[in-house]
Amino acid sequence: MKKPNLDEKLKTEKEKLNRLADKAWEKGIPLNQDEAFMVQNRKVDELVVKILKEQERQRKNQQER
Repeated sequence: MKKPNLDEKLKTEKEKLNRLADKAWEKGIPLNQDEAFMVQNRKVDELVVKILKEQERQRKNQQER
């Protein structure tokens, strides 16, 4: 049940990341030098890791059955 919530949160955070990327490019700032972009990028990365760990946990639970 947590997975849809994580998926929806990931979608929202990726949209924020894309908006920040667009703003940085409009200003001519490389993405790796834009602090707001990098902070948001780390948030997205953390969510991806959580989703992957949850998927792995679910796989292990199914194998045990």
